[in-house]
Amino acid sequence: MQVIVGAKLEPGPGRAPLEHSVVVISGGKFQAVGPQASTPVPIGAKMTQGLGMTIQPVDHGEPIEPGLPANLVLKGEPSSRVGTRVMRDGVWVE
Repeated sequence: MQVIVGAKLEPGPGRAPLEHSVVVISGGKFQAVGPQASTPVPIGAKMTQGLGMTIQPVDHGEPIEPGLPANLVLKGEPSSRVGTRVMRDGVWVE
């Protein structure tokens, strides 16, 4: 199980962005997506700190919501040294 904590989430077209999100991924799918204040982080999950970063769907694909394949882009701010990471089916590929 993996969790991205603290990133701004842009879940997809027509959906409001969410500052300070929690995205829980297991079995290649999104398990939970929500605000950091109310979305629990599972004990023992591998955590990725996303503060100052933005999560978006891959190539304007399916929205980021529970039950869908875990395909996302985690982008650093342009002024930071943090680059871009891509996840496909719950696995970091870039």
